[in-house]
Amino acid sequence: MIGIGCTLLGRWAFKKYLLSSVATSTIATFGNHSKDIMYIFEVKPVYRFRYISSSLDEHIGPGTVEASYADPSECFDRIHPDDIEILMSKISGNCNYDEPFLQRWRTNDGTYIWFEEYTTPIYEGGEIVAVQGVIRNMDAAKAKQEELEQLCQRDFLTGLYNRHAFDETVVKLQAGPPLNLGVIALDLNDLKLVNDRFGHVAGDALLEQTALCLNRFSHETFRLGGDEFVIVCKNDTEQSVHDLIAALRQDFIRHELSVSLGFAYRTATTDLPDLLRKADQAMYEEKQTFKASVGSA
Repeated sequence: MIGIGCTLLGRWAFKKYLLSSVATSTIATFGNHSKDIMYIFEVKPVYRFRYISSSLDEHIGPGTVEASYADPSECFDRIHPDDIEILMSKISGNCNYDEPFLQRWRTNDGTYIWFEEYTTPIYEGGEIVAVQGVIRNMDAAKAKQEELEQLCQRDFLTGLYNRHAFDETVVKLQAGPPLNLGVIALDLNDLKLVNDRFGHVAGDALLEQTALCLNRFSHETFRLGGDEFVIVCKNDTEQSVHDLIAALRQDFIRHELSVSLGFAYRTATTDLPDLLRKADQAMYEEKQTFKASVGSA
């Protein structure tokens, strides 16, 4: 709430008193009592900080405030390379100041911390002469968000990626450049039998054992539902996919797992769904052959 209040105050006060000593004193009064970082950065006639709250040292490391006053390029040196455009857009006006800015800054120990910033531009004669902002440390919140996103992408039972993660992979591949893709579709042959005879606890154990085998050979493995598993091979050769299948079959035999599988491979493609359909068809044909062999035994 303090950060929001400071932001609203700043948007009002700086439009009238930004470069006056009264305005700077007002911001300093709030900034020196807030855990959030507050600053005034002049763009013209030269780059310089008129004010930075002492809390910057608490987040980034001792001496950062002093270094930034002495050399305004300090902030440019500390921002994450992928976020430099965000920083430049703030001081040039090529951005939407009504939206918060998410960016990463390097601490004294070399790690990067996520911050959320609300920025207000100050104009004179139609030109930006300064910007003022309130910056809040979002690192813990960002880490929690990423943790929740990971949980949303993982199958609760096996720990493999789930259907949601697979659908996201489809979207990302379709938006990217063509690449060599291999898809292996797998299905347990006897899950229903195990569930019927020994209960779902035993069936779950069978699924977990299968997932362990798959995870040993590929970190991009998905459980789409039930006993349906998929491995996506990106930028691999067709021979390497064959080698992976051979290794999987050996591991299934070693752990006494009965699994039918099929695969599809194509160069320079982004069409993962079509490859999955082809792999599924090949897996279904193998499964039918397995059932026929069991029935004739």
